[in-house]
Amino acid sequence: MRWCNPFLGQAGWLICFWHTFYYLLHHENMIRKIIYGVYAILGMMTMAACSGQSDASEISLEKMHGFPTENTGFLKGVSSLYAGVIEGNLLIAGGCNFPDIPVADGGKKAYYRDIYIAPLSNDTAFEWKKIGQLPQAAAYGVTISTEKGLICVGGTTATHSLSDVFLLSFQKVGHSLYIVGGNVNGIPSSAMYMLDLSDLSGGWKRETDIPGEPRVQPVCVAQDGKLYVWGGFAPAVEGHQASLSVDGYMYSPETKEWSSVATPYDAEGNEISLGGGMGTSFGEGMILCAGGVDKDIFLKALQGIYAGKEYLSHPVEWYRFNRNLLLYHPQTDKWTTLGEYEQGARAGAVIVSQDGFHYIINGELKPGIRTNEINRIKEKRR
Repeated sequence: MRWCNPFLGQAGWLICFWHTFYYLLHHENMIRKIIYGVYAILGMMTMAACSGQSDASEISLEKMHGFPTENTGFLKGVSSLYAGVIEGNLLIAGGCNFPDIPVADGGKKAYYRDIYIAPLSNDTAFEWKKIGQLPQAAAYGVTISTEKGLICVGGTTATHSLSDVFLLSFQKVGHSLYIVGGNVNGIPSSAMYMLDLSDLSGGWKRETDIPGEPRVQPVCVAQDGKLYVWGGFAPAVEGHQASLSVDGYMYSPETKEWSSVATPYDAEGNEISLGGGMGTSFGEGMILCAGGVDKDIFLKALQGIYAGKEYLSHPVEWYRFNRNLLLYHPQTDKWTTLGEYEQGARAGAVIVSQDGFHYIINGELKPGIRTNEINRIKEKRR
C-alpha cells in the first residue's frame, strides 16, 4: 500500500511525498534498521591502481553564489542534506549543523526540513525559492536523482532514525534501489539490500555483502551497469575494534559478485580515504571522487586516541580532509588526479551532477564546522 500526499509549496511547486511503508514490504523492519550511515545507489547499474598523473580531462572549478536566506541557521551551511536535480533545477532539503554554539563547546545539533529549488544554467549565481518542507527535519539520508524525481532513503532526526523511503516527484519511478553498508540497529554493517521499485510487493532482498570491514559513509557510484564502493569506517562497538577502509569493490548485478578494484591514492603514492567523501559519474564512463576524512587522524579519533574538546579545537588544516579531485577509469582499473582543490576538502558534502556540471554542496570543513559554499566543477574535454 502506498499513499501520496501532494501539496503546493510556497512557490507554487507541487511536491509529492511518496512513502513506502515497510510493514507492507517483504521484511517489515529492514528499513527501520537503516540509520544515517547508509549510502544508496539507484539503477540497474552500471563499474581502481592510481597513476597519480594528470588526466586528459580538464576541469574548471567555480564558486557558486547565492544560498537560501530564509533561515539564519541554515544560512550558515549544513552537511548531509538531501540534494538532486529535478527537471533542470537543483533541489536541496534538510541537513544539519551547529548554528549557535560549536560542538567543541557542547553545542546542540540542529536539523532542518525546508525544501529549496534553483534553476541550473551556465550562470554562477543561484536564485533560490523555498517550495515546501520535508515531512520532518532530517539529515544523513541518501538522495538519488532520477528522470522522475528524487528518491530519498532513510536518514535521522534529532530524536530517531527514519523508516521511510519517499519520492520528491510528480510521478512514480521504476528501476532498482541498492542500499550498502551503514549502521543497522546501531551496529556498523557490510550488508547490501535491493528493492525493485517497479515491484514493491517483492520487498527488500538481501544481496551479497560487500567484502571486508563494515562500512559507514562509503562512497558509492553507479557506472555502466556496475556499482562501485570505496572507503567507509566503523566505530568500535560490541567488542569489535574500530576500523577505517580505503579499499574498493565493484558489484555486478548480473553475477551478484564483488570484485576488488584499485585503491585511490595521491600523486605521492599515499592511500586516500574516501569515507565521508562523495562520488559521481564523470565524462565518458569515468567516476569522479572528492573529499573524505584523513585515514590516520580519523582512525585515531574512532579509537579514542583523539577525543573531546582537544580533538575538536584544531584549525581546519590539521584534520587533512582529502583535497584531491580523483578520476577512476573502470576500463583500466586506474586512478588519475585532476589536482588538489581546497573546495573539495569536505566531509559530509553532497555532489550533484547535471549536463557536465558537478555541484559540491556544503559539508564539513572540520568536525562540527559546516560551510554554506556551493562550488561547481565544469568538465572540459580535449
